[in-house]
Parts: sequence; structure tokens; C-alpha cells
Amino acid sequence: MTPRTLNEKYQMLLEALDGTPRDLARLTKRVHEAAALMRPGTDAWCVKDVIAHLADIEVKFRARFVRMVEQDNPTEPAIQPDPSSHDLRKSVPALIDQFAAERTKTTDYLRGLTHLQWLRTCEHETFGVTKLRKQVEILIGHDNEHLAQIVELREFLDKHKNTIVIAAQAAIQPPTTLDSRLRGNDDSDLRETTSHG
Repeated sequence: MTPRTLNEKYQMLLEALDGTPRDLARLTKRVHEAAALMRPGTDAWCVKDVIAHLADIEVKFRARFVRMVEQDNPTEPAIQPDPSSHDLRKSVPALIDQFAAERTKTTDYLRGLTHLQWLRTCEHETFGVTKLRKQVEILIGHDNEHLAQIVELREFLDKHKNTIVIAAQAAIQPPTTLDSRLRGNDDSDLRETTSHG
């Protein structure tokens, strides 16, 4: 099946998925590697965490989609974030490339599905019986949540850019947070949620 034969609704969803890697590249274009490791607080994520998380979750969502197509209404637990899987040694562009490669695998798979396969279901731990189409919408919502998180991190980094420059010059090793003078401010709530779709 080619993209031209897809239902218009499905094609719109795929276009949204296709756009996320480009949005990430745009939002992080001016983020220095040292700044990409800065965390607003002890429990918060840095820019690299967010991108690495998107790549990790992508694999798990795609595996769910495959199970939904190949099995009858499989039981699906909520996907939990796994910060231990984040390879923060990679550069921001490399992390985006990793995510983009995984996203392409997902959209290629989805583009090959029939209309009836898009209507396949799973029994989700949180949402109950949901169609594959709804699961794709949840993945798009997850993308948007973390794109907004990148925007918030950019605002934090811009606010504290002088401190970040000093930290970079001091060769602080990743991952790191800004000093205790900053941990008590409103930026410290840029934390990761406990579960995903």
C-alpha cells in the first residue's frame, strides 16, 4: 500500500509523526552540547534525556502496534520511561538521528497497513479497549508533550545561560544540574512523568 491510497485521516496522523524529528532538530539547533546536559533540578531531565527517551519509547510503541495487528486484542501495560537506557554520551544530532531512524521504521510499518488493520484493538491498562488508530494518536500526543518540554528547557537554558557558560568552561561532567541556588526556583518542576501511553 502506498501513502496515496491511505485514508486521509491516517495520512494526517503519519504526517504528524513524520514532522517530529524535524521539530526536534529545529528546537535544538542552537542548544550547545554542554547546555543539552544541564538539568533544572535533581529529578529533572536534560535536553538529551528527552530526545533519548523519544527514541526508546518509539521502539516500544512500534512493538505494541505489531502485537495489535498480529494478535487478537492483546493486553498492553502502560509504557514506563527508562532513564537508565539514555545514552547521554551521544551528541544531540546523533540522538535525533537515532530517533528519526526509529520513527521512519514506525511510519513505514503503519503505511503498509490496511484500513481494517488500523481498526485492530488492544486492551490497554489505562485506556481500556483502544484501536490502533487511537494508539497512534496517543504517540503523537506523547511527541507533543516532549516537544513542549524541550521548549521549557530552552527557556530555562536561556534564563541561565551565563551560569551554563561558566559550567561548560569548568568542564563539568554530564549529567549535571545547576548549583543549589537554582534548584529552588520554578524551573525545578521540569520532571518526567511516571508513565506513558
